[in-house]
Amino acid sequence: MKTKRLAVSFLLLLLTFGSFQVSVGNVPISKNASQITQTFWRTELYFGRDKNDSTQVSDDEWSKFLDEIVTPKFPDGLTVLDGKGQYRLENGTIVKENSKVLILLYTPKTRLVNSRKIEQIRNEYKKRFKQESVMRIDFRQTVKVSF
Repeated sequence: MKTKRLAVSFLLLLLTFGSFQVSVGNVPISKNASQITQTFWRTELYFGRDKNDSTQVSDDEWSKFLDEIVTPKFPDGLTVLDGKGQYRLENGTIVKENSKVLILLYTPKTRLVNSRKIEQIRNEYKKRFKQESVMRIDFRQTVKVSF
């Protein structure tokens, strides 16, 4: 929350004074008259919606999972996309299923804490909907926000 207030304060300064470069905590922020650049970790989670009983995780079930499990762990924001995934079984059969893609951005300083939260999300989804896995992809990314 403190970082957000600092960022908003810097944005106001930027609008007033133009270009400069600062750091918030250990995270450098560059600003010119129209853009902020900051380094984040990005995690993408891929949730298959097919269940073992030949039904799908419904929109209501997904919404409840998002509200009860994900949002409390990442209340500052997240992105959810609808997906159409596919994979090949050992016997060569191609399986297609609907999916949800969850995108989370967080600072390098909070990486370990957020990694644990992400694993809790993955484990709860697998348990609740009897899934074998939830694919996770992590990468460091420079994010530019333009105004």
